[in-house]
Amino acid sequence: MKLFFKSAIKGAILGGVMLSGSAAAISVDENFEGHWFSGANENGTGWQFDYVKTGPEVGQLFMTGFIYGEDGNPTWVTGNNEILAGESTISIDLLEVTNGSFVGPNDRMASPFGTAELDFKSCRSLSMDITGINSAFITETSASFDLQPIDEIGGFIRDASVCPYQTEFTGCPAFATATTQPKTCAVTGTLSGDVTFTNDTNWVLQGGVFVGQDGGTTANLTIEAGTRVLGVTGNDFLAVQRGSKIFAEGTAYAPIVFTGPFTASDPSAGAGNWGGLVINGQAPINICDEAVPFEQCEDVGEGGSGNFGGNIPDDSSGVLKYVRVQFGGFRINDEDELNGIAFQGVGSGTVVDYVQVHANEDDGVEFFGGTVNAKHLVLTGIKDDSLDWTHGWNGNVQYLLVKQDADAANDKERGIEADNFEDNNDAAPRSQPSIANATFIGGPSDNKTTTGMVLRRGTGFNMTNVIVTGFEKCLDLDSDATFAAAGTPGGLSGTATMENTVISCDQNFEEEEGDAFTVQSFFEAQTGNQVANPALNNIYPTANTPSVGAIDGNKFGAFFDKTNYVGAFKSQVSAWTNGWTEFLD
Repeated sequence: MKLFFKSAIKGAILGGVMLSGSAAAISVDENFEGHWFSGANENGTGWQFDYVKTGPEVGQLFMTGFIYGEDGNPTWVTGNNEILAGESTISIDLLEVTNGSFVGPNDRMASPFGTAELDFKSCRSLSMDITGINSAFITETSASFDLQPIDEIGGFIRDASVCPYQTEFTGCPAFATATTQPKTCAVTGTLSGDVTFTNDTNWVLQGGVFVGQDGGTTANLTIEAGTRVLGVTGNDFLAVQRGSKIFAEGTAYAPIVFTGPFTASDPSAGAGNWGGLVINGQAPINICDEAVPFEQCEDVGEGGSGNFGGNIPDDSSGVLKYVRVQFGGFRINDEDELNGIAFQGVGSGTVVDYVQVHANEDDGVEFFGGTVNAKHLVLTGIKDDSLDWTHGWNGNVQYLLVKQDADAANDKERGIEADNFEDNNDAAPRSQPSIANATFIGGPSDNKTTTGMVLRRGTGFNMTNVIVTGFEKCLDLDSDATFAAAGTPGGLSGTATMENTVISCDQNFEEEEGDAFTVQSFFEAQTGNQVANPALNNIYPTANTPSVGAIDGNKFGAFFDKTNYVGAFKSQVSAWTNGWTEFLD
C-alpha cells in the first residue's frame, strides 16, 4: 500500500524525484525508490518513486502523488520516463488522473498536468521544478520543491550501506578540471598522494592517467561505490604504478563502473570505445635469465602503461571489489592493444573480488606474472581471449564465469589462452595457477575456430569443478614443454592437472601429431572428469547438471571454498552475480 502526504496550501502540489537534460553523475535506480517529501511546506508535500529496470544500464522511473487544490479536492498526478545509468536529472511529463478515487472508468482518464524537472543531488536531497501546470485545481503555472526521503516509513533508511550517494556535488577538486558537462570532472597526467574519485561526479580520463610514479612519488586512489569512470577516446586508460594502490570498493547495489562515453543501451557502445584498466605490481615475473635476481626482472606494459615486476610475492596494489569494466580494449596497432584489466606483476596482497569485464576488444583479463588471486570473476562478450596468462602467473581463481562472444572478428578466440613464457617455455617461476568452480560457455560460429581452453608454451595449471561447453573445441594442450611438465597420464607430476570437470563441445579434444600423449588420455586419467551435457539453463545449473566430487583440500588450499558442485554456481537463486552484473542474458 502506497503512502502519500498531502498539502492544502494554495496551488501546492506533491512532487517527485527526477533528473533533467544531460546532467549526470549519480545513477538513479532502485537506490532512490520510496517516499520523498518537502518538510518546508505546511502539512508536507510527498511523492512516490519507483524504478523498473528495462535493460543494461537503463530503466523507467515512475513518479506519482496527489495534490489538493483550493477547493480541497484531490487529484492524482503521475508520469514516467526513461533514465540511463549515470544520469541524475530527468524530465517527466505528468498526467492528471481526474477524480482521484479511481472508481469509475472515467476516473482513470488522464490529461496533461505539467512537466517535472528533477535533479537528484544525493540519496537525501532532490530538487524538483514543475512547469507548465495546467489544472483546474491549481492557479499557479509553476512550483519548486526541495525534497528529502521519508526514512521512518517502510525501512527506507538511506545510509551509505543502502544508497551510497551521500554528498552533493559542489565542484571539481584541485587535481581535476571541470568539463562542459554538469557534475563531470576530468583528470589527466599523474596522480600523487591520497586522492578520491567521489560518486557525486562522473570522472573522465584524458589520455593515460597514472596513479603514482614508478620509482617516484606514490599515490593511493580511492573510488567510492557507485562511481562511473569514463574513457572518451581509445587513448584514455587508468594505470596504477608500482608502489601505488587503488581502492575501488563498490557494493552489490552500487558497483563501480569503468566504461566508455556511451551507456550500454546506446548503439554506439561497443568494444574498443576506450583503453582499459592496468595494475602494475612488484611481484615476480619470469621473462629474465634465471641468473638475474627477481628484483631486477621487469617488463613494460602494452600501450606505455608502465613497468612491472619485482621480488615481493605478497605485494599489494589495493582492492577491486564490485567493479565492472566495459567497452574497452582500444587497438593501438596490430600488436599493441589494451586488455579489459591487465594484472601486471601484481602480488597476492591485492584483493580482487566480484569483478566483471564486458565487451573488450582484446583479452578480458590477462595476468602477466605475479601472484594475485581473484574470486567471483565474470568475463562476457570478450572479442579475443577471455582469460589469458603468461610471464609465470601463480595465482588462484574461484567462481569464474566466461560467456564468450561467438560473433567476434578474431578467428581464434578462446575461453583461456595460457602461456608460461613464449621465448622460454621452461622459464621460472612457471605459470601454474589453480582454478576452481569455473564455467566456460562458447557459442556457434561460422567464420572462425572457438576453443574453450588452449594450454600451451609450458604452462602449468591445476583445475577442478569446471564446465567447458558450447565451443567448437573444448580442450587443447600445445607445446612440448607443456606435455613434459605435466608428466604422463599414468604418472602426472602435479604441474598440470584437471579433475571434476565436465566438457561438451562439437570436438571435445584437439589432438595433434607429435604430442607426447593424447589430450583425451590426460583428461580421462584424472578423478571425476566427464564428457557430458552440463544441462545448463543459460549460465546456471539445473537438476540435470552432472554431479561431481568435492574440491580436494590437500591440493587446493585455504583460499578455496571446498564446494561439491561443478561450475561457477550452486544454483540460480543463490547466484553471486545477482545485482551488480550486466549482460548475462
